Amino acid sequence: MNNDNELRFDGRVAIITGAGGGLGRAYALLLAARGASVIVNDLGGGMHGEGAGRSAADRVVEEITAAGGRAVASYDSVEDGGRIVQTALDAFGRVDILVNNAGILRDASFHKMTEEDWEKIYRVHLYGGFKVTHAVWPHLRDQGYGRVIMTSSAAGLYGNFGQANYGSAKLGLLGLAHSLAVEGQKRNVLVNTIAPLAGSRLTETILPPDMVAALKPEYVAPLVAYLCHESSTATGQLFEVGAGWAARVRWQRGRGVFLPLNATLTPEAVAEQWAAVQSFDDPAYPQTPLDSFAPVLENLQNDRQGAGEKGSEGADAVSPASQAAKGASTADGLLAAVGYEFRPTTTTYDEGDLSLYALSVGAAADPLDATELPFVYELSSGGFRALPTFGVTFPFSLLWQITDVPGLRFNPALLLHGEQYLELKRPLPTSATVTNTARIAHLYDKGSGALVLLDVHTADEMGEEIAYNRVSLFIRGLGGFGGQRGPASGAPALPDRAPDVVHRQQTNANQALLYRLSSGDHNPLHADPAFAAAGGFDRPILHGLCTFGFAGRAVLRHFADNDPARFKSIGARFTRHVFPGETLVTEMWAVGGLILFQCRVAERDEIVLSNGVVELW
Repeated sequence: MNNDNELRFDGRVAIITGAGGGLGRAYALLLAARGASVIVNDLGGGMHGEGAGRSAADRVVEEITAAGGRAVASYDSVEDGGRIVQTALDAFGRVDILVNNAGILRDASFHKMTEEDWEKIYRVHLYGGFKVTHAVWPHLRDQGYGRVIMTSSAAGLYGNFGQANYGSAKLGLLGLAHSLAVEGQKRNVLVNTIAPLAGSRLTETILPPDMVAALKPEYVAPLVAYLCHESSTATGQLFEVGAGWAARVRWQRGRGVFLPLNATLTPEAVAEQWAAVQSFDDPAYPQTPLDSFAPVLENLQNDRQGAGEKGSEGADAVSPASQAAKGASTADGLLAAVGYEFRPTTTTYDEGDLSLYALSVGAAADPLDATELPFVYELSSGGFRALPTFGVTFPFSLLWQITDVPGLRFNPALLLHGEQYLELKRPLPTSATVTNTARIAHLYDKGSGALVLLDVHTADEMGEEIAYNRVSLFIRGLGGFGGQRGPASGAPALPDRAPDVVHRQQTNANQALLYRLSSGDHNPLHADPAFAAAGGFDRPILHGLCTFGFAGRAVLRHFADNDPARFKSIGARFTRHVFPGETLVTEMWAVGGLILFQCRVAERDEIVLSNGVVELW
């Protein structure tokens, strides 16, 4: 008879890799005894990754079935994760739990370690963990339930002589688990990591025999079983466990020291503050990338205030870093940002600025084609003109203030430009001093992030509005706060016919470097190869608003005879990146007084601008 308080797994199906012995066997026996159907996966090879066999998995299956449980064997390598998952689906029709436990050892001091030593460890531990998890992930997400356990180790957390390969892979699994915990939480797919202290064939090389015998796998299995149970809500956490002891492990970071940003930083300045850099007297415990970024925001805030800048609420304005210390933003805190007004900014531009902008979005690429000369040459016989899309540069004088908005706490690296809408009240003057004002109009909960709609109004010296921008900013990781999802896109669907006009133009290899000089957008992602690599790109990418300018030019040329007075508004969604040097293909349709468009990259045949709409006067 079952105890009423017993944690049961009836109806659940668990995959346990490396379950032919040691820890994996202990997990399989415990979960099966509590009602789970178990896939006992084990390649049956040696501890160094050599050979294969079926006897190890078969023995554990026999133990489970002899006790009245349900289990089937899987003899596949974890590198064939899809086959392991298919075994579960064929046998039991579903998967609910995955314990990534399979592992081997190939210990050697680093200077003696071979590429084979490194590669075999990587393929079983980190790549194998990825393959099985990647195969099971869609099933867990679709059914709205799942529990995943990664197995790290003390060598991964702290380092160990002779285990550079093993420790690297084990810490990699922790990083994988942390990211998957963020992605899976909304779908009730919880992911945790253990660093077990248990006797097995893998610990025999680093622990004396009497200690190996004392560290029973059965002392680790109960924590794993609890983390796999539907009653557990833990996710993204790390636990050390063994010998009747269990404890959560978390990162600790010292308070650190702030070096002034308005002065030249030198190695000597760091040396003078070295004791403070190393001190843990006032530690913090960051748990998210947002927490990690908080000191950067605080130092920026200190620098601004040191230069005499204050938020719209004066010296008592709440800094993002102080919000970080108070914990994650609540729904009320986030929604309180709606209506927040930015400090107005004033900027001046002239014919030179307009010419540089026009060149930066590809105007007058053919010197013999005089149709766009008025946008780049002040003495043009047709009279100098401003490209309408120059108006998208106005918000950049105040966009940086987004990091000062009370209630919004986020890592700027997670900020994406989602959509842009520009409306012109009249043709832009060819020189002006303009004032930009902005407020947060709406904030919507998109689940994986928050969508912030920023309204920016631009007026001339007489106070008359000349342009309006709506900037849609998507902040990854800030969703799930319970706010409204917001309206669906109102862009008309593209006609089911070939485009009326197709405009092709190759961007220059230095297009991004040129655009950053004209736009006010100096993000190093568009200039610095190292920074781009850190963002996952093999080279700097083009600004989305540069592509936006190319598309606007195409519509102006083919449907408005390059007359800015006919250009009322333009909007589009940014869908993919563009590399400088790639060819932009703008496809346009005239539909009911509107020009609908999309922009694709010819070399990759990928849509980079969608939902494009231009309204002409």
